[in-house]
Amino acid sequence: MTPESPGHGVASYGNGLVLCSIDGALAVLTLNRPFRRNALSREMLVSLREALADLRDEARVTVVILTGSGSSFCSGVDISMEGRRTFYQPPQQIERLYQENGQDVVRALHSLPQVTIAAVNGPAVGWGACLTTCCDFRLLAREAFFRIPEIGFGMYYDVGCLYGLLALVGPALAKRMTMLGDDIDAVEALRIGLADRVVASADLPAASEQMARSLLRHDPVTLRNAKRQIHAATVVRKRPLGLTELEITTAYYAANMDRFEGLAASREGRPPLFSREQEAGTLTPPPPRGEGGIGYGFPSD
Repeated sequence: MTPESPGHGVASYGNGLVLCSIDGALAVLTLNRPFRRNALSREMLVSLREALADLRDEARVTVVILTGSGSSFCSGVDISMEGRRTFYQPPQQIERLYQENGQDVVRALHSLPQVTIAAVNGPAVGWGACLTTCCDFRLLAREAFFRIPEIGFGMYYDVGCLYGLLALVGPALAKRMTMLGDDIDAVEALRIGLADRVVASADLPAASEQMARSLLRHDPVTLRNAKRQIHAATVVRKRPLGLTELEITTAYYAANMDRFEGLAASREGRPPLFSREQEAGTLTPPPPRGEGGIGYGFPSD
């Protein structure tokens, strides 16, 4: 799809949900839904995929900065009632298609030939954390933090997001983040290798551009080859696991309804009552519901 152009050298995707500005060899990609803390709607996810596809073909661009508008980087998938109502529409009418579409976005960002910098201006939650770990560098505002809350919703970290996290922090810390749902603030993120630098919020745009300009002093072809080597030695090696994850996740969400309870409990501000408690201490899940449409399953945050 050809992006809309609002002028001033900024390309707009999805009626402004994703913005892309290019200045010479530097591009800035902005998640632009601040009234929902940049939560990913279906349209926004599709728009991000289209923007990444266009950037991939931009031979003049060497460095891409990914950031969010407003006070959040990205708060994950939109789990509001409206977000849920519209999420399972083309091109992801069912859970499996969402999983495939999500993995396509993750791979597109991971494999973007340009060097990528995540300028994390605020909370990076669920999908937001995933997008940062798909980037080559992460600069954080002091107020920023990471959170992977899926486990509390009766879900788990899917669409191929886990492998970038594992490549950065290893299995022990990945378990802490995905199984305990612990918040990781900016200072701790720097300590464990999840951040390259932490700066004051007001200094984040300048610090990100400074890093970009430092990279731009190097030969662009050499930069791309260096990235390709590291990518091949880390994330690409785990790609076959993504195919396994697709099958397991599709089957799990078709047979287990706990995510509906988890999401309802989150919206209502109460503890979730998952199937184990509902079945009087047994591990037997409730009967599966049918496939298709909204009853087929809800994606992870």
